[in-house]
Amino acid sequence: MLDTIVLQRPLPARNEFYGYAVAVAYIEASGETADASQAQRVQLIEDIKALRLDAFDVADRQRTWRAP
Repeated sequence: MLDTIVLQRPLPARNEFYGYAVAVAYIEASGETADASQAQRVQLIEDIKALRLDAFDVADRQRTWRAP
């Protein structure tokens, strides 16, 4: 969903922020936590915008952010 919101830009502004918030809410609803730095979040969004990642790559990267 994060990549869809970032690429499709359904909102008039702040799509990246909203997309990331939705992704974190989903992760936390699944009983996990997302522990990513600001730099990691920004890099993820930039990679999505540049079409360097597909939905599977985004999910793989987010899995690496699980809190211990």
